[in-house]
Amino acid sequence: MSSRIRKILYFFLAILMVVDFYLIFNAGNPNSFLRIIIKDTSYDITVTVAVSILIAIISLVMIRGNDQNSVKAILERNAAHITELKNKNRSNDEIAESFLKEMKAGKLAHLLLKRRVVRYISKM
Repeated sequence: MSSRIRKILYFFLAILMVVDFYLIFNAGNPNSFLRIIIKDTSYDITVTVAVSILIAIISLVMIRGNDQNSVKAILERNAAHITELKNKNRSNDEIAESFLKEMKAGKLAHLLLKRRVVRYISKM
């Protein structure tokens, strides 16, 4: 995702959050600005939930579109060293263990990252 699109999405997300905040605290209010668009107050909760879901979807798209996968980037920067280790007949598991040890990954991070690291290394 390009930097410009990302900035536009951040701006749009900020606007939606302000609107959602307003809608949450003015649901059912007959003097709300929402009355300009929707006259019936019974749709306030539905509109508020829809805006909240839209915020969640945009946030997930931005997280998913984040091309800065740090583990993959670190492995790609060290591709020459990893290839050298593979040439020395080191297994992917050994290389992954060494990588996670050097990262000083905690027990939980170690469990979560090991499969990903092995998968990335096997593709190299």
